[in-house]
Amino acid sequence: MAQVGRSQMEGIVEALVGAANDKDEGTQTALCKAIVDIGIKKHVAVIKICLNYLTKYTKLPKGHRIIVLNLMERVTKEHIHSISESLANEMVTLGSAELTAVQDVVPDWQEAASKLLITLGLRYAKLVFQELITKFQPGVIPHYFVLQTLGLLATTNVVEIVPLLKPVLGRVLPLMGAVKLDNVQWVFANVIARFCEAIIDFLADEQRARGANISAEQFSGEVFSAYEQLFNVWLQSKEAKVRIAVVDAIGFAVHLCAADALNEQLPKLIPGVVQLFKKHTEQYHISQCLGMIVDAACIKKCSNMAVILDTLLPVLHQHACIPVNMANPVSMKDHNESLRCFAAATKGYNEKIVSFLLSKLEVAQEKSRVPTLDIIKHLINSCSTELGDKKPMIVNGLKILLPDPSLRVRRIFEQTIIAMAHHGYLALEGGSVMVEYIAKQCALDPDDKAMAKLANEELTPTALRDMSDSVLVLVTTTIEHMEPVLWPYLIEFLTPVEYTGALGVVCKCVSSIGFKKRKAGDEECKLNFTEQVNLPKPNDLLARLFIMSGFPHNGRNRGEQVLNCLQALGPNLHEDVVTLFDTAVPRLVSYLTEQDEKGTWDQKLWEDRILKLLSRTLDDINKEEWLLEFGNVFGNAEQVVAKYGNLPDEKGFLYKCMGVILRKATHKQFVQNHLDMMFATIKHTSQVERDGCAAGIGYASSSHVDIVLTKLEMVLKDETNKKGKGGFFSFGKDKSDADVERLKATVMLCYGYVCYNSPANLITSRMETNVMRNINPHFTKVKDTVVKQNLIRTINIIGKSLHPEHLKSTEYIFTGRGDLLNHLLEYVRQESVNAPISTETRALAITALNTLVMLAPKLTDAEQFDVIKVTMDSIFPLPVPVADSKKKDAVSLEESTALMNSATTELHSLLITVLNREFSSSNLESIYKHLEPWILSENGLERERAICCYLELLCTYLAQVDQNEPSRVIGVQFMGQMVGELIPRCSDPVLKIRQTSIESVQILLKVTTCTTGTTDQFVEAITLLRDRAEKDEPNALYSLVNDMSKVLCKKLPNDNLWPLVTVLLEGLLDKQPHSSSGACVVLNNIIKLRGPTLSEKIPDLINGIYEKLKSITNPQTKTGTLRCMRAITSQFLSASMTHLLDIPLPWDTEIMAIWQVHTGEPVLIKQVFVHLLDTLFHCVAYQEKMKGNKPVRIETPVPKAVTQALILLCQMEEVQPIVTELFSKFLATLLLRIGASTNIESSNPKTQTCIALALEAFKQFLTLTKSEILLKTLDLYSAWSLLEKEDTFPHGILHVARGLAENYPQEVKPTVDALSNSLMSLYDCHRITVVSLFSELICVIGNSNFALAEQIMNYLLGRQVDSNYMVRIYCIRGLGNMASIGGDQVSRFSTTVLSAMLAGMDDKEDPEDLITMEAMSGLAKIFDQIEEGHVRPILINIALRIRPCFEKPTPSVRAAAYTLFGSLSRFGNGPSQIPFLEQIQTNFVSLLLHLNETDPIVIDACKGALRKVGPLIKSAKVNNMFQKHLTAGEALLYPDFLNDLCKLIVVDFIDRVNFYLMTGVGFFKSAVPEIRSNAVLFVGYLLGNMPTENAPVISKEHICEALIFLLKDPSPLVRSSCAEAMSLLYDY
Repeated sequence: MAQVGRSQMEGIVEALVGAANDKDEGTQTALCKAIVDIGIKKHVAVIKICLNYLTKYTKLPKGHRIIVLNLMERVTKEHIHSISESLANEMVTLGSAELTAVQDVVPDWQEAASKLLITLGLRYAKLVFQELITKFQPGVIPHYFVLQTLGLLATTNVVEIVPLLKPVLGRVLPLMGAVKLDNVQWVFANVIARFCEAIIDFLADEQRARGANISAEQFSGEVFSAYEQLFNVWLQSKEAKVRIAVVDAIGFAVHLCAADALNEQLPKLIPGVVQLFKKHTEQYHISQCLGMIVDAACIKKCSNMAVILDTLLPVLHQHACIPVNMANPVSMKDHNESLRCFAAATKGYNEKIVSFLLSKLEVAQEKSRVPTLDIIKHLINSCSTELGDKKPMIVNGLKILLPDPSLRVRRIFEQTIIAMAHHGYLALEGGSVMVEYIAKQCALDPDDKAMAKLANEELTPTALRDMSDSVLVLVTTTIEHMEPVLWPYLIEFLTPVEYTGALGVVCKCVSSIGFKKRKAGDEECKLNFTEQVNLPKPNDLLARLFIMSGFPHNGRNRGEQVLNCLQALGPNLHEDVVTLFDTAVPRLVSYLTEQDEKGTWDQKLWEDRILKLLSRTLDDINKEEWLLEFGNVFGNAEQVVAKYGNLPDEKGFLYKCMGVILRKATHKQFVQNHLDMMFATIKHTSQVERDGCAAGIGYASSSHVDIVLTKLEMVLKDETNKKGKGGFFSFGKDKSDADVERLKATVMLCYGYVCYNSPANLITSRMETNVMRNINPHFTKVKDTVVKQNLIRTINIIGKSLHPEHLKSTEYIFTGRGDLLNHLLEYVRQESVNAPISTETRALAITALNTLVMLAPKLTDAEQFDVIKVTMDSIFPLPVPVADSKKKDAVSLEESTALMNSATTELHSLLITVLNREFSSSNLESIYKHLEPWILSENGLERERAICCYLELLCTYLAQVDQNEPSRVIGVQFMGQMVGELIPRCSDPVLKIRQTSIESVQILLKVTTCTTGTTDQFVEAITLLRDRAEKDEPNALYSLVNDMSKVLCKKLPNDNLWPLVTVLLEGLLDKQPHSSSGACVVLNNIIKLRGPTLSEKIPDLINGIYEKLKSITNPQTKTGTLRCMRAITSQFLSASMTHLLDIPLPWDTEIMAIWQVHTGEPVLIKQVFVHLLDTLFHCVAYQEKMKGNKPVRIETPVPKAVTQALILLCQMEEVQPIVTELFSKFLATLLLRIGASTNIESSNPKTQTCIALALEAFKQFLTLTKSEILLKTLDLYSAWSLLEKEDTFPHGILHVARGLAENYPQEVKPTVDALSNSLMSLYDCHRITVVSLFSELICVIGNSNFALAEQIMNYLLGRQVDSNYMVRIYCIRGLGNMASIGGDQVSRFSTTVLSAMLAGMDDKEDPEDLITMEAMSGLAKIFDQIEEGHVRPILINIALRIRPCFEKPTPSVRAAAYTLFGSLSRFGNGPSQIPFLEQIQTNFVSLLLHLNETDPIVIDACKGALRKVGPLIKSAKVNNMFQKHLTAGEALLYPDFLNDLCKLIVVDFIDRVNFYLMTGVGFFKSAVPEIRSNAVLFVGYLLGNMPTENAPVISKEHICEALIFLLKDPSPLVRSSCAEAMSLLYDY
């Protein structure tokens, strides 16, 4: 290419470089990218231009120079391997000059120059090195960045630079003494560090080092000299950064120093570095340096290191104690370097290191022990070989940590123990202590107050305990060589109380090893308890495992592990139980797992299974001597208190086990001793222990009743006599009244269990003398809830023990029952009903009452009344159970719910027992009198509880009534009363109440039919209704109650009808909506089916219904009530309508409901619609009044009321066929109402505006007629918001018209006819509504109905001179839409229509060019349809007239102009081809540039125009691009499209390119930044894609100058586009 072309490209690049320092960050990025893009293609030229620019403009701003240097570096990095040496030399020279242009340090500038040199050093390292050396004259301190660049260059290209470093070091060393400035010292230290790092890296490849004949010794002298200056002088600098750089250099330098020199320096070096810890907060580099020094000293075997360690280790340890910030990577690296220091020292001085660390553990401080253990753990894992002979020393040294309470110490200690286990430490002497330590951590109690105080955010006791469990299991199951350590040592942890918390995990580990040994037949499986004296004895183990298995979910679900351990140790416990355990234990484990999965746990059943296993164990062994020994293990009072004093569940189960043993024993003294033990060890404050003790004593009484009764009497008497003093079993402690009361409660409960478990023939003889005589005095004045509950339990158990079935006799009469009944009732009365149930006192008392009621003789009436009333009053009003978290020891929601259910169940059982004691209708009615107020309660819970209770009674009654005489049949009057009160409950919102009430009604009717000996099919059918009651949908409930009412209408006699109706009227106001609805349904059916009977009551019914209507809140009830009103209203249509329309808005809900109820009768509702539409069409739309000097529109009441009524009626689906029949009448009327409502002021601010009501009515109308498509169309185009405003509602009408014509063509003609008269309306809004609708209808109906289109056209022509501006606009639009009829029909009217269009363009009253725009749009559409001959005379004239509109500021005008120009393309193939093609070429650039502007309408218009003119421009490829990419509404990647298009233009229109370019340059002066930006891209893409051989034909000099000028454009967008365009001109 000629020199001129290159100079233009250079000018462009120079301009870009000159503008690169743009103030806009985005533009600056674009400019730099453009330069780099050109540089990728022409890297030599760009680099030279940058070189020359920096050379020429020596006073360029610093920031600009930095940008240019960075650009050079980026281009150089891309082409480093193709940069010539000469160019590299120039760049090195420039970089060197920039690097040292000023003596001061300017980091950004000199950093950029340094990066350029370093990048060049990747290939021309020696060249850069030589240049830098010239800046580093001997004896003269070089520039800061010269040194820094040398250092970085060395590490960047190690291979070439390291052989050259020795002379450099020779220049560096003499200067170090003269350096005084901190920053210069820093850079000297840094370069020394980098040189040493590079040398070490070079020497790491031994083969490379030998080949180059380079060794560490060659540099040791120079490095040591540098070291001396660094350490002796610069390390004392006051500047922290200098000191850090020095230690960094020293760390690398010591590896290159001679061994003897380093050894000599160590006494000074290490203390010198260590002292820096006190001066720096960020200490990573110091730790790294120390690590490298220690490593080098150990490698070089420096003798002084051993002495220095004594002072170094404390410092290193102190540094390691600094808490690590896990979120800070530098802190973590610093800590790792500290650990590396210890590891490095350990490789040479293991004994010293271990001794030091163990001594640090003697300091009982967490902050010292935690890091020390961390170090030891690191050494155990990383220095296993070096520590081989120090293992015993470490094991013994760590024992000092065993009592440390810190959770952090415990955690790191356990982690250390894991490491020790893996490396064989625990097999040494003392290793078992570590196992014991882990076991103790497994037994931690997180709830312990002392332990809780140790918790912190990082670690909790629970987390530590869980970790310890995992550690013990891990050590047991994964480390094989640990098995001899753990077996049988772990068994020692099964019985001590301090390991109770760890019992589950210890059992798991013991069973794992035990089963493994049993399976392998290992002889070690069989334990020798005589030799291994530390192991618990077999009986101790057996007792412990039995007791701890009683509550398998305690101790973190230890049950399965305890049972497995029991089986695994079976051979060691007793040879006679191995088979039993191997058979029974797996079944128990399976049962436990199964119950847990099902969630159906029964603790009593489980205890029975364990006690049965214990009993079978005693039977299998069957030795009295062994039994006594085994019993003594259980009966050791001190052991019981010590081991189970804080475990009430296990202690209670121990008592039960003791009872089983005593039941087997025959030795009386043994029995007495163990009874003493029970009372000596029990905590009377624990209910669990009390139950266990009582049950155990009960078991014992089955074989020793007299001994037990004597013991109980003695205990009771002793405690009564010694109240307030230390009793026999009080262990010297004084007892309060509460303690004595609880002890008595225990004794009372024991009496109950003794009565129940003793032989029947013995207990009856002792009941009055030995039992009641002792317990009666203790039932009064009981305040303690626990005591009260146990007294109640005692009564219940005694009652059960005296039941005939238990005694096997009916002769015994319990004379003390009355006193016990009174005690129980008093207990129930004392329970509060104002709070949710929180204790089981009620349930226990009612259960006991039920038990006593079953005893002979039958209760008296007074007793029965008290029992029923007191219990009902205590249960029914209780509130819903809730969780109470405010109170201490409050019950949970689940517990409260369970307590409530239990109490309710017991109440049902009690009432059934009362009924069964005297089975009669009078007794049933007596009970019902107590239930009635609860059944009628407004509280749902009370209703549910009462009705469920009554159903239970009725079921019981029905089950027995068949077998009794007719005198027990329920009376008719009572039957009617019950049915009337149950009917509302049959539709109660609570499913349980509904089903129960229906079933109750059925049972009541069944009782009657059964006594008469007949079966009634209606009554039997009620069973189906109960099943249907499960559905609570309104329709389902209606159907259910409707069918129920039919049964009642059949069964009820006339004399009971009106009272029932009266009750049902009140039922309409039932607080429960479903119940009131059910009452309404029954009421309606009674009126329909039994109306003649109630004829004289109809007026009263109507008045009653209307009054109730105001208070009814349930919609379904109100609907049913309104149906009565509809029959009255249907007879007086006109009067009703007039009256309703005169009622002022807003209407209340009753009036609206009355309107809507008319829709239930088709004939009536059609009459209503016709009346309303006629009224709306003919009434006064609004009134005009003057408000100041401005007329305003005021609403009139009648049309607004009609609109509201139409809304209400159209909300009802049943009127859809009638509204569809009146579709056109509805549509026309509502559209006119919308047009008239847009700017009407409301006279009542409390009501909706007229336009809001009109639009709502229109929406309801479309929704009702299922005009979904029209609705979606209006929603899609936001037509509703357009219709709201006076200035936009015609646009909304257009969408209505299109939707109407496209989807409801059959309704178009009736709608046009209905609206035509409104063209002469006095209201402008009516005329605008009609013409806007007509203008769009023409467009849509097209040639499908020419007669209708002609009719509409004539209507529009008649209004073309309308006084209203908007009417004229839509007339022009409609006439333009005549193009849609197509074919010859358009030509037929073309003269008339074109004349109208041209007249519209000349409208003088068109300030915003709206009519002109419509005229152009209309012409465009007409031109698409008519022949060329009709247009030829005016074609060029039209093209010239619309051209100025291309750049109009109004987007819609521009869009119309482009659309019209596209339409003219139809006439480009005929005689007008040549002149029109010239118009295309003239406007081509404008069309392309407006494809990417701000308004999407204009963009779509340009796309359409280009698609239409595409076939005329004589380029198939260009036309294909237009057709493919220029789709309306789709996003266009404009830059890519424009670039691809320009590639085609420069081929197919090469002769036009210069014209296009000049036109595009003309748009550089556009006022719109987007257009200027598009023009720049267009010109750039054209030039960038221009073939080289065609470049001379274009005016590139002018264009380049224009582009360069635009780099100063005020818009960042334009400047950025200009940069992109210029980046394409690399060949110019």
